[in-house]
Amino acid sequence: MPRRRRILTCIICGVALAMPILARAGDGQADSRYPFRTDFANAQLPWYQPKPGEFPPHHSDHRVGGELVSADFIHRTGQFRASKTGELVDFILPPYGSVNYLNADADLRDVPLGTFFLFFLNPDSSGNFTRLATMQDQFTMDARRGFSYRLDELKLADGKLLTTKQSLSKGQTDLGRKELLVNDQTHVWKGNQEIKLTDLASGDELLSNLTDKTAASPGRCTDIWAGAETHKLATEQQHKKFDAFEKARGLPGWIDRDEGDTLSVTLFSGDPNYFKKAWMSDLVIGGEIKVCVANDELRTWNPPVDNERGTLLEIQKTSVDAYGTSGVRLVFKVAHMLEGFRKGRVVRIFGRGWPLKDPPFGQGLMNYGYGPLRDSELDENLPKEYPSQFPFRTDYGNEDLPWYQLKPGVVPPRFSEHLVFGDLTDVDPDKHGGTFRTDRTGQVVHFSLIPQGAARHKNTNKPDDNGPARFDDVSASVRYLNADAGLSDIPPGKRCRFHLYQDDNGAFTRASLVSDEFSFMAENAVRYRIEEIHLDQGKLFVARQLPEVKNYNGDMEQPPDVGQTELLILPNTRVWKDKQPLKPTDLAVGDSVLINVSSEQPGSPSHCTDIWISRPRE
Repeated sequence: MPRRRRILTCIICGVALAMPILARAGDGQADSRYPFRTDFANAQLPWYQPKPGEFPPHHSDHRVGGELVSADFIHRTGQFRASKTGELVDFILPPYGSVNYLNADADLRDVPLGTFFLFFLNPDSSGNFTRLATMQDQFTMDARRGFSYRLDELKLADGKLLTTKQSLSKGQTDLGRKELLVNDQTHVWKGNQEIKLTDLASGDELLSNLTDKTAASPGRCTDIWAGAETHKLATEQQHKKFDAFEKARGLPGWIDRDEGDTLSVTLFSGDPNYFKKAWMSDLVIGGEIKVCVANDELRTWNPPVDNERGTLLEIQKTSVDAYGTSGVRLVFKVAHMLEGFRKGRVVRIFGRGWPLKDPPFGQGLMNYGYGPLRDSELDENLPKEYPSQFPFRTDYGNEDLPWYQLKPGVVPPRFSEHLVFGDLTDVDPDKHGGTFRTDRTGQVVHFSLIPQGAARHKNTNKPDDNGPARFDDVSASVRYLNADAGLSDIPPGKRCRFHLYQDDNGAFTRASLVSDEFSFMAENAVRYRIEEIHLDQGKLFVARQLPEVKNYNGDMEQPPDVGQTELLILPNTRVWKDKQPLKPTDLAVGDSVLINVSSEQPGSPSHCTDIWISRPRE
């Protein structure tokens, strides 16, 4: 098995210092219905702690509204900026975690950046609210509760629509007045057509999605859907999109029980009622299914080869009073019990006649046949998936073990570092170290470089090589602009990745490697492609992409995007092309770029310090 490593993809997230709890729930009265703390009751009780093989009960979550600013499609992680506090919050979707968009299940790929969501969060093992049970946009929150907004008056000169909230299904035609803020960037939909704001008329029944919602602003409408039929159509289209996505990859679920050659699997869904309508006709008792082992990111290895045939014996109904469950459990017999067919493991199930194909390049756990590219962001994360192989604590597991202790003259093993992000603020050449401010907390850390450095992979393939990549291990202490460097070569204020180890006092102050974002992206062969430019807001919306690779036929192919993120730019952000300085106004949609950034500090969001426009193969 080749050496592999997963490194987080978001430019402003990381396995850094523990994040403070976002907000405290109110001191609600005791509620005997819930044996845990909720946002509205039982402040004297602890929060529900997610357990392996258990779906989180409804209301066990802490809910925070915020704007989606980054999404990693492959590892099902992301970030949002909390509306009330402006705090940047990391989240991870557990295997059962769901995205609800336009009142339908969705993948993170489907959701436009900048959209306001309500995030339903459970605590992780450190007590930080990072485990996302589900997330819902404004359209979904209103539609599921039967609300819509009757348009009373257009005041477009003021950027407003005056509406009345209503619930027609309950005969409630006046639930209060509400102003919807709009501008020339607001999209309006009627049926399958985009119309103008001026085409709206009094009496129209509206649903909307929001952005720019803060403690001081109710948010602006990004999109408005006019008419009940339009609402229904938007939901149906999203259902069809997600159904095709699931059918190509298999229905995910986890194994509740393994006994002999029989497995019981409860399938995941964020919309149990729709799930039963959509998939029960494809799952027939006595019929054949195919099963593939997956990891907790729902990624499979090689479905056409490693699938196992099974016969469906029984379909059971289960409780849906929890997040992430479809309410459907399948009991089936397989011909061979694979290693991954164990209680608690995740699988994907394909109905009779469904095609089994390799996932698009980068989205599965095996990407053979595509030439020399080996992107560490996309490979199986060994310390996370196989913690027993590591005799020390890592950023991904083994929390009951001590951290690796440095040995004189010995390059520390891979995955033994504690990865911390922060601004390099000062360099002391005499002491071979310096200081940095940690992301989010602003804590000042004094560090020193260890002489042996850190081991890293260097791809020795030539551009025209085919077959698996070949790597040599080399050591490095400082990487800047994708080259070996000294600490003094990195300008102060650059956000870096610090690979840290404990000193004699147990503090993480010994650094094996310091590198900037440019180096990380270049070494991992990823770029950002500009999708939208909003210079008036100081924002770029970008997709994270891989270079072209050779497919099984030897033809060059562009892999699908692996993520998306929002980049903030300031008037002093530098833009470069062919070593020539440009201006932010010279950026164009479609540009492929590399970046360096500042770290996220309290009251000072991370922003691009430099942007390099590059060719995809630079």
